[in-house]
Amino acid sequence: MYVVSRSVKEASGLQSVSSTLYLRPSKSDKDAQFQCLVQYPLPRGQVGNTTSERFSLVLHYFTENVEFTLESPLVIKEGDEVRLRCRGDGKPEPEYIFYRVQASEAVELATKQDGVLTLPAVSRANSGSYRCQVLDFDSPPEVQLEKEVTIHVNYLDPLTLHPGRRVTVPLGGDVTLTCSGQGSQPPKLVWKKGKERVAHGATHTLHSVSYHMAGTYTCEASVPSVPGLQRDQTVQVTVEGKPEMEARPTRHQLPAEGQRIQLTCSAVGHPEPELSWSLLGVKPVVSSTGNRVTSEVTVEVTPALAKSGVWCRARNRFGEATQHFTLEIEPPAATPSSSPPAVGGSEPQGGSGTAVVAVVVCVLLLLLIVGFFYCMQRRGHLSCGAGEKRSLTPKEGGAEDPAVEMKTDKRNEQTGLLSPSGGGGGGDGGHEC
Repeated sequence: MYVVSRSVKEASGLQSVSSTLYLRPSKSDKDAQFQCLVQYPLPRGQVGNTTSERFSLVLHYFTENVEFTLESPLVIKEGDEVRLRCRGDGKPEPEYIFYRVQASEAVELATKQDGVLTLPAVSRANSGSYRCQVLDFDSPPEVQLEKEVTIHVNYLDPLTLHPGRRVTVPLGGDVTLTCSGQGSQPPKLVWKKGKERVAHGATHTLHSVSYHMAGTYTCEASVPSVPGLQRDQTVQVTVEGKPEMEARPTRHQLPAEGQRIQLTCSAVGHPEPELSWSLLGVKPVVSSTGNRVTSEVTVEVTPALAKSGVWCRARNRFGEATQHFTLEIEPPAATPSSSPPAVGGSEPQGGSGTAVVAVVVCVLLLLLIVGFFYCMQRRGHLSCGAGEKRSLTPKEGGAEDPAVEMKTDKRNEQTGLLSPSGGGGGGDGGHEC
C-alpha cells in the first residue's frame, strides 16, 4: 500500500492538491471503510479540515471454508419438513450442488443459489447422508469444498389389532383386545375408552361384559423420546343379548283424574330392541343412540288406567324385558271440622275398634245387673212391695184429700215373702212385683 500526492498551482493563484492511494486489498478488507482527509492552513496559524464521504470496497475472494448444517430439530419424525443449509465464505456467493449419498454413490438432487435444500414431509426412506458441494473455481486445491450431513427419520408402523377392528361379544362373556406396533424405537402402548385410560400395555381384557362396556376402544402408541411421534387405532366392541331396561322412576302421583303425564321408557340391547306400550291409540316418540332406544308417550290418567298401570316392553331376538309404571290419583284432603261421620266402615281402624269394645263392655255390664236382680228375686232376698197397704178408694179417703197408708212390718214382710199364696200376715192387701 502506498500514496501518491500531487500539488498544482493554478493561473488564478489557487492551489490544487490530489492524493492517490494504491492498495492491494485482502479478504480482511471486506468490511473496511475508507475516507479522505484534507488539511489546509488558515490565518493566525489555524488549520482547517475537510473530509470526504466514507465508502467501502466490493471485494471478490475465493471460498476458504464451507459449513453444512441441519436447520430442523435434531430429532426428526415422519411427516416433518427438513431444511439443510450449506454456506461458503467466498464472494460473490457461489452456487451449491446437493447430493444424496447412497452406498458410496452420490445422486444429484438440486443446484441452489441460496444454499438451502428443503425436504418436505420426510419419511423413513429419506434417512441417510446428504452432501453439499460449493462451486468456486478460484479456490486453491487444498480447500475442501464438500461437506456431508446424516439425518435419521424416526417412524412408527401402523398398529395391528386382534381379533380385529370390530368385535362382537355375548352379554356376560369375556374378550381380550390385543394391540401391537413397531417402529424405529419400541413404542409405548395405552388403551383408552373416550378420554379415559382403561389399560396400559398391549392387551386389554373385558370380563363379564355388560352393555355399558360396549363402544369404541382406542389403542395409542407413542415414542416418548420423539415428541409428536404417535399412532392410534380403534376397535368397535358390540355386546349382544336380550334387552335390559334402564332404571327410571316408575311411580307417579297426580292430583286429579284427567291429568296428562309423559312416560319415558329406555332399553339397551343388541340387536336394537323394539319398544312397545300396553296403551292403544298412542303414538310414541322413539329415538336411538348406539345400543340404547328411548320411547316417550303422553297419556291422560283415568281411573281404569290408574288401576291397571302402564307396561313398556322391549324385545329382540334374544328375549324381552318389561317395565311397569304405576299411576296414582291423590285423594282429596279431608277437613276435620266439616267432615260427616264415616259411614260403611270408612272410619279409621283405631276409632271403630274402640267403639266396638265400649259396646261390648256396656252389654256385659247390663247383663250382669239383670242377672244379679234375677238371682236375688229367685232366692227371696228381694221384696216386691209386701206389707204395703195403699188405700186409694173414696170410701177410705175423701176425693179431695186422698190418703195413702203404708204400714211396714218386718214380720209381715217376711211372712208375705214366704207365703205360697202371696198373702201377708197383715190382711188382704195386694202384692206386686
